[in-house]
Amino acid sequence: MANGKPTLVVIDDDVDIAEIIGQIGAQAGFDVRTLTDPASLYDDITASAPDAIVLDLQMPKLDGIQVLRGLAERKIKAGIVLVTGMDERTIAAAELYGTERGLKVLATVQKPFSPEDLLETLLAARAVSGPLTVDDLRKAIEAERLLVYYQPTVARRGDGTWDIQTMEALLRWDHPDRGLLSPDAFLSMGERSGLIRSMTDYVIQRGLEQLRAWQSSGMRLGLRINISASLLTDLDFPDRFETLMEELEVDPEAVTMEITETAMLEQHADTFDILTRFRLKRLNLAIDDFGIGYSSLTQLFRMPFNEMKIDKSLMLRAPQSNEAKIMIDALVNLAHNLDLTVCAEGVESRESLEFLDGIGCDSAQGFYISKPIAAKEVPDMIRLWYDSQRQSQQLKAASKA
Repeated sequence: MANGKPTLVVIDDDVDIAEIIGQIGAQAGFDVRTLTDPASLYDDITASAPDAIVLDLQMPKLDGIQVLRGLAERKIKAGIVLVTGMDERTIAAAELYGTERGLKVLATVQKPFSPEDLLETLLAARAVSGPLTVDDLRKAIEAERLLVYYQPTVARRGDGTWDIQTMEALLRWDHPDRGLLSPDAFLSMGERSGLIRSMTDYVIQRGLEQLRAWQSSGMRLGLRINISASLLTDLDFPDRFETLMEELEVDPEAVTMEITETAMLEQHADTFDILTRFRLKRLNLAIDDFGIGYSSLTQLFRMPFNEMKIDKSLMLRAPQSNEAKIMIDALVNLAHNLDLTVCAEGVESRESLEFLDGIGCDSAQGFYISKPIAAKEVPDMIRLWYDSQRQSQQLKAASKA
């Protein structure tokens, strides 16, 4: 954001075309920078952190797919508008590639383009560029544009198979211009503004209602809810939570409260009060994101947790790092020696799940099992998971025959 305006970077080796796009970008309300030399491309983009990028796919020294790959590797968050004279199938492939690599591909403009069409595209890009505001979030809460998605954890059975055990309630923001936003885009803003309590109350209400619905339909599932550090000073919180569970006739032992390791940095008497009362009310307590190096191991026996949740950064490194595997193994053993169960996040392959099975990890979570999904998708996800488990067992049996 420069001079109060969102920033736009135009990447095109043709100086004249880059200048025209830049002029139209300025009309759309952007502060514009043009890049025509691929040699310093990534350094410039990393340094300027633009809100939007216009990228020519057909450049002789560095083509657009190479640029998209480089942007993805550097985790660039800008909205991207592609410009090209290629056919529709090539355009669709380029858009899909960018999206699959985690980039925010907004639109494609075909050459030769009219200034009016490009202006309309860049005006739309500007609408989804720039920072979200507290007022945006407050309006989203009032308009009920917040949603709860669910991501499963699976429990180890000991025979190489894993059962769906719990569903973690995860907040999403259905933004009218930007689409479905994950908590990374707005959670810290909720913390700073004081809106986090109403956001958490919403997740708790919807999550417990959904848990009740699952149990009423015969689905034996537990629920995980992330709790903000700011609520660990609210002494009435455990009683409000218990009242809601009683109203919905939810078994407290089916609920796990997840508190991040970083939230434990500033402990005081109220924190001990609230967490201990939750355990007295028979709820499970998990210390989340453990192993990222913020706090003392003494928390594991000073605080009333009964589960350790290993941070996903360790599991994501495990396939390439023997040191990460050693660390995960050590944490699993530490947790078990302290009578804690342990869940590993970041499972993205069958090999990672088999590694956890081999070291006796109790449960696991990650995209290999399922990405976060809407509640209506949960029954199909469970069916597909158990189908894949059966197929895996059959393949193992066949290989031994």
